[in-house]
Amino acid sequence: MNSSITELSLHIIILRIFLSTIIGGIIGYERGSNNQAAGFRTHILVCLGATLISLIQEQLKINLLNYAIENPLSSQVLKTDLGRLGAQVISGIGFLGAGTILREEKTIAGLTTAASVWVTGCIGLGIGWGFYRLTIITGIVVLIVLITLKKIEVIYKTIIITYTEDNNIEDDIKNTFDFFLHHNIKVKKLKRQ
Repeated sequence: MNSSITELSLHIIILRIFLSTIIGGIIGYERGSNNQAAGFRTHILVCLGATLISLIQEQLKINLLNYAIENPLSSQVLKTDLGRLGAQVISGIGFLGAGTILREEKTIAGLTTAASVWVTGCIGLGIGWGFYRLTIITGIVVLIVLITLKKIEVIYKTIIITYTEDNNIEDDIKNTFDFFLHHNIKVKKLKRQ
């Protein structure tokens, strides 16, 4: 055990806070550019908050280890749960993410943004604990998922079209299908009410 570790260096603290700001900001920028409820600033703050908690936890661990080195007899009774603070952050971010979810009639919106807020918090925890490669790779994968997979995701929408009886309904239906064809909209199912 290296007894010279007494605290996190200012260099390490600045590096971790800077990295969490960058990664949280990039993810938040992508969400904000898509007009989502939680965007640039929210993702930065979530990532920073999670990083701060893990930095505090890391310093508490260092303090505890140094105390145990200085007082070997009392180290027998010292017990701590090193994952407790991080677990509370993850739970708390779940509530924050729930605020981005909107439900309208039969549709739900905001789940991807809620998930991005949650994973950004997890990335912040990892940064605070010093897992740089893991968090940078995860940040890149999150961006790939948010940007590129969105383009291949197929979205089905329900459209309700009401025709009035005073017009020729066959012409209206033909015009509707011509509109769909022109805009590359595929009709999966028709239902007459």
